[in-house]
Amino acid sequence: MAAIVRLSSVCRRGVKPLFYQRSLLVRPVVVQHKEHEQRPLLTARIHSSQALHAGSGSKAASLHWTAERVLSVVLLALGPAAYFNPGPVMDYSLAAALVLHGHW
Repeated sequence: MAAIVRLSSVCRRGVKPLFYQRSLLVRPVVVQHKEHEQRPLLTARIHSSQALHAGSGSKAASLHWTAERVLSVVLLALGPAAYFNPGPVMDYSLAAALVLHGHW
């Protein structure tokens, strides 16, 4: 009820006085002094060593993305299959596939 009364008072006065009030137009002025200028931040250089990188013989990342692609294709097939064949086995397999897909 208070909102309706407040809205009616706004409509009665019009919108223009709300936006052109003196208190809304007055802004404090902020000036930065030359003495207090900020110095540029020092940047740190990041060095990477070969010991941190995976070796060229590692196929873990490749296998991970291959498994994710296979799981994505399986999820495309599980959607309609779960709709046409409802049951606990289909529900559990769809839930497991969705959780694994979200985790990867």
